[in-house]
Amino acid sequence: MAELAIRVPSVSALFDAWSIEPLARRPLSDEARERIVDEWTHARRRAGGAPTVALTLPEAERREGLEAAIAAGLRHDMETMSVDARRHWIRRSLRPRETRIGIALFFIALTLAAVIDYGDSGDSFFGQVFVVFAWVALWAPAYRMITAASFRLARRRFAELAQAEVRVYWDAG
Repeated sequence: MAELAIRVPSVSALFDAWSIEPLARRPLSDEARERIVDEWTHARRRAGGAPTVALTLPEAERREGLEAAIAAGLRHDMETMSVDARRHWIRRSLRPRETRIGIALFFIALTLAAVIDYGDSGDSFFGQVFVVFAWVALWAPAYRMITAASFRLARRRFAELAQAEVRVYWDAG
């Protein structure tokens, strides 16, 4: 059995701050999810068996029933990510509006760069500025696609973590 010990600064840092779902169904924050999956990937190599996720949270946030809600929320997020990583990873990674705008700006900027560089005007600097602008327009869609591909590769880890025992410890200091 492999135990992952993770210190969390607050309950709100563990879960998505923008979600209105109850805590037991609320998605984890991207940072918390990535940290848990990375820790499990490393711990899995050292020790076999089912994972145990041990979260240490500040004592000041402790209240009745919070441990069960945190455990349910973590498992629910890992189950959801397991399904999404297997079936919906490309669709989820490409936000239609942002991707369309990025691709349109990419082609417009490359066209402007080609028009400026056409001939011997000597204004290649401005053409290169538009080429750089074109690549910058694709950064956000490319980042999302790479993250989705990473989640696709981690789909088994999500499934394993969905079955994990979750322990919550409270730290007074």
